[in-house]
Amino acid sequence: MLKRLQKHAGEILEFPTDVLNNGPKITIIGRSEIIIEYFDEVVGFSDQEITLQTSEGKLCLNGDKFILTTVQDHEINIRGRLTGLSFGEG
Repeated sequence: MLKRLQKHAGEILEFPTDVLNNGPKITIIGRSEIIIEYFDEVVGFSDQEITLQTSEGKLCLNGDKFILTTVQDHEINIRGRLTGLSFGEG
């Protein structure tokens, strides 16, 4: 009920969807930079794979030469070559 009310209020007030959404916001710039906001925790990290826990499940990024350029409470910036992205349960 509360989520429906938030959605309708957001539509009436013309809020952007990411303001009301509890899921992660993923911004991909080319294949070399990824910004992820609103994640819960970093589950795993290597230079070829990063796994994050989100409200939508586990988010897995695959690629090469990953480095974390910024890690804050609910935002992470990654550089490297992105080759894949997938969501899993959990």
